[in-house]
Amino acid sequence: MSRFAVAAIALSTLSQPAFAHAIAGVRVFPVTLTLDDPGVADEITLPQIVDQPGSGPSNATQFQWEFDKTITPSTALIYNQGFDILTATGTKRATGFENPVITGKWQVYVNAEHEFIASLGIQRELPGDLGTKTIGGDAQGSTSPTVYFGKGLGDWLPGALRPFAVTGELSYLIPDRPVNTANTNGGTPRSLTGGLSLQYSLPYLQSQVKDYGFPAFINQLVPLVEMSYVTPTAAPSGNTPMSLAFGAGAIWLGPQYQVGAELLLPGNKAAGSNVGFIVQVHFFLDDILPNSLGKPIFN
Repeated sequence: MSRFAVAAIALSTLSQPAFAHAIAGVRVFPVTLTLDDPGVADEITLPQIVDQPGSGPSNATQFQWEFDKTITPSTALIYNQGFDILTATGTKRATGFENPVITGKWQVYVNAEHEFIASLGIQRELPGDLGTKTIGGDAQGSTSPTVYFGKGLGDWLPGALRPFAVTGELSYLIPDRPVNTANTNGGTPRSLTGGLSLQYSLPYLQSQVKDYGFPAFINQLVPLVEMSYVTPTAAPSGNTPMSLAFGAGAIWLGPQYQVGAELLLPGNKAAGSNVGFIVQVHFFLDDILPNSLGKPIFN
């Protein structure tokens, strides 16, 4: 496997597309940086920048974008893509577009009292020439049934612990061309992709627990840690190892947009050996343009 392909696989485990924030009662789940969240809304990420040093030495940088459009108040279509730059010593720099990913998402349940929300989705990675093969684009594509959840802990924990919340995502990737036993057909192994985030919402602390008089900027922060992984689920796996990665940082949550940044930390050898970073700017179209682009097509 080429160093570019290894870099592309490692980077993909650390930088899954970001999606719309979700609301359950008084709990706001902001858009996280390496995981999807459980809600649907009209929003756009522009840009999301991921930089992940590899080994060799090598480096992979992604410039990503995402657009969320609600079809009804509880359903949405989501478009993700990006442009990658892969460099490695002794090899010509490779650049190109990622395969587009279209997601259909249905917000199936919200419990305001218990700050809980859940959604179902189908992610479709489009095949063919829409992705650039030199940076790891898949000529065959894949389909991933996905579940999402978010749970605020304001009804479980006391006092200053109430702002904690968790979100999670779990997908089963079904490739159009599964890898063969000899690993000679350019296929992809079936795999399980998932992760969790642990968040502490200072806006929740101020509004629902106690206002400690922090500066306005501090009161809009949501510190968080994230964990994501990819693991093959069945043989043959093409000798693809399980990859584990972590993110640690904070989100500044404003009324019409948010800005987030995290360090990307490999959790095992398959995820690399160096620390990277991710920066994201996300706009809430349902707040910016509530009467046009920011509302569902069908009410």
